[in-house]
Amino acid sequence: MRRRRAHRNVEPSVASHFPSLSKGYDIDPDVHMFTEDVHLAIMPIGGRTERQEDFAVELKGEEPDCEKAKEIIGELGEYDRHDTEAMVCDAIDNIARHLAWEGQAVYEIITDNEQIYIHGFTSKYLFKIFIWFLQIIPPGDWGLWKRKYTLVSRERIWKVNIPRELGGTSGYKRVIKRLGKYSHLGPEFYRQDLEQGITTKYYDFLKYVRNSEIYFNRVTQKWGWNRRDWSQDKCTEYYSFYKMLSFRYAQAILREHIIQEINRLLDRLSIKCKLNVVGLPTAKEILQIRNDMQKGDIPFTEVSDKVAI
Repeated sequence: MRRRRAHRNVEPSVASHFPSLSKGYDIDPDVHMFTEDVHLAIMPIGGRTERQEDFAVELKGEEPDCEKAKEIIGELGEYDRHDTEAMVCDAIDNIARHLAWEGQAVYEIITDNEQIYIHGFTSKYLFKIFIWFLQIIPPGDWGLWKRKYTLVSRERIWKVNIPRELGGTSGYKRVIKRLGKYSHLGPEFYRQDLEQGITTKYYDFLKYVRNSEIYFNRVTQKWGWNRRDWSQDKCTEYYSFYKMLSFRYAQAILREHIIQEINRLLDRLSIKCKLNVVGLPTAKEILQIRNDMQKGDIPFTEVSDKVAI
């Protein structure tokens, strides 16, 4: 069940979304597939996994602080969860989803008496100016939000960025932009000819496909993304598994980064409780598995099981 909005006496200051920016906008298929894969299975779905028997979620601290931590983490998720493992998995996945969409995830910290709420909103048109965050509202949404901009103190904003190891927010946005530059279905003139039933003479479509695959591999090199292609027509079995491990490594970095940022948020809110997620393959362990595979110490049949979520 989707998370119900908690009853608050204090409303968010920021605009949560800009519908006008979505009108007439069609997301590129490759961009959509990549952003979905980034957060897909970054955590066990529903807090349950049969592959990693030692998986567990730990909240370390005094009980009152841990209860406050649960409330905050519950606010970060998309669904209402009563099970701690499921709630933490949902929160991390939801943050990862926003990171995949925009390269950063931003939230407003709302204080209502002694109760704290976390309100997620779009990072588009958001600018940091000294001790403030300025949110510019697009003209098409002035009527919806009844204003042209919002100025919020930096103390009320919590922001999570793509980790530097994966290129940071700016590097990630470049990846998204470059992915949308070319279509694996062919250039525009070729697609238009197909729609009209015209055969494009002297055009080597297979060469275009090969070049586009090389291009996509270069663009997503830090992530090791395989575009959901497990065929070995154009690569060896070893390279196929190498890319899979590289992508799992990138996801592990992202997962560990999000957990670290959640703990920083709890500390910022003076909540003396630490979130630990154990039993999932760490980035360091995945690198070791990849090195062992390179040496031939681990057969391909065992590699997938060791890093599966």
